[in-house]
Amino acid sequence: MQNKLAAKQAWQKVRMDNLAQSTPTTGPKNSSFVTAVWAIVWKDLQIEKHTRQTVSVMVMFSLVMVVMFNFALETELDAARNVATGLLWATILLAGTLGLNRSLAIERENQNIDAILIAPIDRRAVYLAKVISVSIFTLLLELVLVFVFIIFFDKPFWRPIVLLVLFLGTIGYVAAGVLITSMTMQTRAKEVLLPILLLPLVLPLILPAASAVGESMVAAPEASIIRSMVSLVAAYDLAILATGLYTYHLVVES
Repeated sequence: MQNKLAAKQAWQKVRMDNLAQSTPTTGPKNSSFVTAVWAIVWKDLQIEKHTRQTVSVMVMFSLVMVVMFNFALETELDAARNVATGLLWATILLAGTLGLNRSLAIERENQNIDAILIAPIDRRAVYLAKVISVSIFTLLLELVLVFVFIIFFDKPFWRPIVLLVLFLGTIGYVAAGVLITSMTMQTRAKEVLLPILLLPLVLPLILPAASAVGESMVAAPEASIIRSMVSLVAAYDLAILATGLYTYHLVVES
């Protein structure tokens, strides 16, 4: 068993080294950066395709959570509809934390992250690739959640502005989550530290995002309020992505 595991790890390192060597060194720098990002994203998608350990866990947890709250508020339909927006974001946050833990746990268990860091590729490419792959998993979860919330709470979550806010909120949340998860990956209490550090960090993102979604649900929504809330979400996304891109190499190499 140990021989098989060692052979698997060695093969993974060889594949990453070959990937790095196949990246053009004489071509444009942007081309090599995009190639590295795409290779890591493709690896994550292939792992999820064969294992189905990230999206499935997130979806099952979310469905159980929604069903529990729906039955708890079954006699108070108006109350359930009033808290639907908050419940949606709470579900995304908790399920997203599970997804972040599971996605990077796979890298740690198989020592994939060591092979990636050994390869001579830009650390910013690693960060951006992880943000993209985990965002894809989270957006797949949100597609399921939107459908479920429409059925259970009879609210117009299909509106374009709601979908836009969910998309922008997911990018910012995952960008912060990948940074924090990489910081806590080598600690023993990583499962406890991640939500403790992450949730306060994304609070400036979740508050305007939830406000924008809630405002879009009313009969006569205020466009100015929605625009200002969406602007805050977009500003947070840009700030956290810039922070992650310029500090990720310090996080993973410390």
